[in-house]
Parts: sequence; C-alpha cells; structure tokens
Amino acid sequence: MQQQCEQATSPYAIAAIPLLTEVGGRQAYPWLDRVLLVDAPEAVQHARLMQREGIDAALADQMIAAQASRAQRLAQADDVVVNDGRPQDLQVQVEQLHARYLGLAAG
Repeated sequence: MQQQCEQATSPYAIAAIPLLTEVGGRQAYPWLDRVLLVDAPEAVQHARLMQREGIDAALADQMIAAQASRAQRLAQADDVVVNDGRPQDLQVQVEQLHARYLGLAAG
C-alpha cells in the first residue's frame, strides 16, 4: 500500500485503512502524512449496520463494541468528514477537503 501511494501520479493519494486504530494507528503506518476519519455518531453506525447486515440490535452492539471507540478514532484523525446524512450531503465536505489536500500537496 505504501509503495502504491508513493508511486501515485496524482497530487496526493489516499490509503483506505478501515481498522487503523485497531492495528496500532499512526505508529503502524509511519509513512502516512495525515489521517482522515469518516465519522458518524454511534446511533447512525448502529442503524446502518443493522440495515446493511440484516442483524439485530444486540449483534450490532457487539460488533461496534469490538472496534475502537469513536473517541479513539477521533484522537487519531487530522481531518474528519461527518457522514451522518445522505451520500449527497458529503459532497461539500469532500470538495473542501480535496481543495485542502491539493494545497498541502502543492507546498
């Protein structure tokens, strides 16, 4: 993954690491310049998990509890995109972040 990011011809590259906090965070990936967290309140995570996986509330609770806490994930993040609405609601946040990352890559 590091090699792919380093060889990217775009101004910046994004490495998707879903369980970054659980596998040691930044210390496990010292080559990362920034950490972007796509975040949602736990109630939203819970509802989406039940809907997507077709599971009951108790199993969803267990699955969320097995992961790093929201606070732990937020502590690792340099940038946060809040994903608590519809996919189209993310557009403004993504465009702002893209502009920021282009600026950081330029200098």
